Amino acid sequence: MRKKILIISSTPRKGGNSEILVESFTNGALSVGNTVETIYLREKQIGFCIYSL
Repeated sequence: MRKKILIISSTPRKGGNSEILVESFTNGALSVGNTVETIYLREKQIGFCIYSL
């Protein structure tokens, strides 16, 4: 059964060990017919939550 896989990578370093692990996992998942989407948080603009009463 094919699966849809979402990977969320939070490492700030491009090309580091975590990214190599993500690529390896992605290649393995794709090789057995799954679909993979990867989101790199370093590419997103995330602001602080401002909570006021």
